[in-house]
Amino acid sequence: MDNSYYLNIIKKASADIDPQAVAILKRLKDSQHDAYLVGGCVRDLLVGIQPKDFDIATSALPNEVKRRVPYCFIIGRRFKLVHARRGDKIFEIATYRREATQEELESHHVTELPMSEENYFGNLKEDSFRRDFTVNALFYDPISEELVDHCDGLADITTKTIRMIGDPLVRIKEDPIRILRAIRLSQKLNFSIEQELRKAIHDNIQEIERAVTPRRREEWLKFFKLPSIDLALMELFDLGVFKAVIPAFHELFEDHDKQEHFRSYIRQISGVGLNLSDSVELLAGVIYSFLLAQYEHPLKININEISENPRFQLFCREELGIFKAEIVSIELSIQFIRVLRDRDYYLKKGERKRVSLLNNIHFDLALKLGLLSGELDANDFAFWMHEKDQSTAH
Repeated sequence: MDNSYYLNIIKKASADIDPQAVAILKRLKDSQHDAYLVGGCVRDLLVGIQPKDFDIATSALPNEVKRRVPYCFIIGRRFKLVHARRGDKIFEIATYRREATQEELESHHVTELPMSEENYFGNLKEDSFRRDFTVNALFYDPISEELVDHCDGLADITTKTIRMIGDPLVRIKEDPIRILRAIRLSQKLNFSIEQELRKAIHDNIQEIERAVTPRRREEWLKFFKLPSIDLALMELFDLGVFKAVIPAFHELFEDHDKQEHFRSYIRQISGVGLNLSDSVELLAGVIYSFLLAQYEHPLKININEISENPRFQLFCREELGIFKAEIVSIELSIQFIRVLRDRDYYLKKGERKRVSLLNNIHFDLALKLGLLSGELDANDFAFWMHEKDQSTAH
């Protein structure tokens, strides 16, 4: 495919490229190495989204990168990457890789390990075909203004398609987290999932459980941050992800009325001030939306009874068990809403106890969740913020 159209687009978006990433590219190129921006940042620039991260692929080996680029450190043992720290930002630099040959695998006795975990260095084209989706296999050099596409990613951007590189079934078994990533990317970009990939996802949902906990946590948190979160959750339901991984969500989505209530609440979570960059606040919005959707009259919820309900316990402790630390804080914050509903109780207290209540670590989150459910209104919010400001002033 002629890439001149997209080359013009990415040139116009050059102001959105982090200059520190360009400086790293220049250092590597000045040392006679290839170096490109790669993956999500290139994809996002081409579709008009400001990238959050700028990853770099290079022909330089990790130790060479460390020598040429200041303030770098190598991470990983099997899969070595270089991180370059620039203030509060970290730029990830990876050496081109390729798939290992069967002979190499047998000689190293690692046939039971995913090939993607090994350091078999290759060239740019080989590296392209190791990536997950075609739209993530795009390379761009902003210095020479070269856009490289070995996997027809530009064609899939044109048709708005998420397509796996290689056999979807094989690639999912290599790395099950690709199931969640494919669905999330389709929602983020408003792309459709290619039919063969969609079928492979539907038929292999249980594979998600094999993914390591930290990566599942990271992917779910990214999911819950999507702007159109309610539509993304519908897609997870349609593909059977909830049935396999979070049955409580599947049961809720099977009930049309509860589903509508849940989607209505979850669309409001950013509007009540919940910080979507904070995992506790983000999950609190999702979990409390789920809880509120179960009941016809949410304001009559006895949260202590609900917290002890076996089904709710199973939901929090098992189905969302990867978020155990956050859930403890969330449950306590939900219980604290009851305290904020009783202003008279607060006003009868002495100053020291009032200050203690206002400084309670669950105060802020409880206030936001109370607004989400309607248990607290604008007057309550104004009252508590005034009290908080007065307390701080003293």
